[in-house]
This record gives sequence, C-alpha cells and structure tokens, in this order.
Amino acid sequence: MDEVIRIAGLVANCYLVRGDHCYLVDTNTPSCGRKLRRALAAAGVQPRDLSHILITHYHFDHTGNLAELKEESGATVAAGAEDAPFIRGEMPPALPSELNRLGRFLRRLPPSWIRSYQHFEPCPVDLALKEGDVLEELGLEVIALPGHTPGGIGLLDRANRRLFAGDLVSHYLGRVGGPTISASYSRSEIAASLRRLADMDVDYMYPGHGRIIGPRASELVASFASTLPH
Repeated sequence: MDEVIRIAGLVANCYLVRGDHCYLVDTNTPSCGRKLRRALAAAGVQPRDLSHILITHYHFDHTGNLAELKEESGATVAAGAEDAPFIRGEMPPALPSELNRLGRFLRRLPPSWIRSYQHFEPCPVDLALKEGDVLEELGLEVIALPGHTPGGIGLLDRANRRLFAGDLVSHYLGRVGGPTISASYSRSEIAASLRRLADMDVDYMYPGHGRIIGPRASELVASFASTLPH
C-alpha cells in the first residue's frame, strides 16, 4: 500500500503519497512553501518526481504553492470541474459567506483586503474532475463533496478504505467537525456531503485541517453528522 505522509502547515494540511506513483494532495498556503519543500526532500522526493498534484478545492490554503510546483514538476494538475475556473484565475475567490456572524463581519471589510489575504497564483488545470471519475493509475475515485466550495471533491482509495476529504471534515483535539462556515456557501450541502462520507465505510480520512481521522473514520463522521439538522 502506498505511504501517505501528512505535511502540516500553520493552518492546513497537504499530503504526499509515495509508492508506484508519487503525488501530492493539495499544496498548503503560500507561506508554507519552504516547509513543503523541506518535507518533500526529507521523504526523498523532488518536485520532478511528482506525477500528479490533486486539489480538493480552490482555497488559497490548498492551492498556495500549486503554480510554482506545476512549473517545476510538470505534474498533471487535477481538481473539481466547478472549482477549476477559480484555480485558473478565470474567477475571483468568493467573499466570506453570510452563513454566520464571522462571515457577515468579514464581508463588511474592504473586498481588496479579503482578495489580498486569499491570493494564490493561478495555475492551469489539466484534469477537471467530476463525480465518478477514476484516476486509474493512482487507484483513486472522485467523490463530489459540495458545500464548502462548489467543486470540492474527495479522493477515495476504495481498495485501502481511505479518503482524502479536503475541508469537508476537520479533526481538532480529538473531535471530528465540519468545514469553516464563514468560508463555505451552503450548510445543507455540507450536511449532505458529510452524511455521504459517513456511509462510505472508510477506515481513514485525511482532512485539510487537523489530524488524520481513524480508524473507523466513517463511524466518527457519522457521529458528528447525526448532530446536524436535516
């Protein structure tokens, strides 16, 4: 089974997967570029060794080093089809949502401040992924997980019962939770996506924020999802 190495930045995770193919899931914030490169080097990996860079959603803490790594590695960049225009720079990142008080407060700030904070370098997307697509060489199936961003995806390794979940789930202080609501667009779609993860019989989930979830990851997510309104 391929080895999954968690690379934790100040606020977000990305994951190096090393085996028959070597690839990254997400790329962390722009400020974590040096830490990411040190982690790759410690694992004996150079950017040119990466066959793919897979992006779970377009936010800057997942795409912050994408353009530079793409240029250096020539790796195939894959992301959800509905998030691809944001990654390419064709659409600006969404402003904070109105779903909670924090988001409503942030929306009153000058938009230029928000855009500056969220900035990442645009990057071509080679594969615009949709529900049910399969990356056969990596043994991954694409799972649509909307709610946080429109094109948010999970990447399911069904054979090994593990899944890269992006920000749909978080795991802090031993507690499973959901995504940052002020950076999301739909509570109902988040709840539906979480219930879907709960039904998947996944042993380990790799979240965008916090520690790895597992064993019995789907059961842990199901416990949290049961507290959400239908």
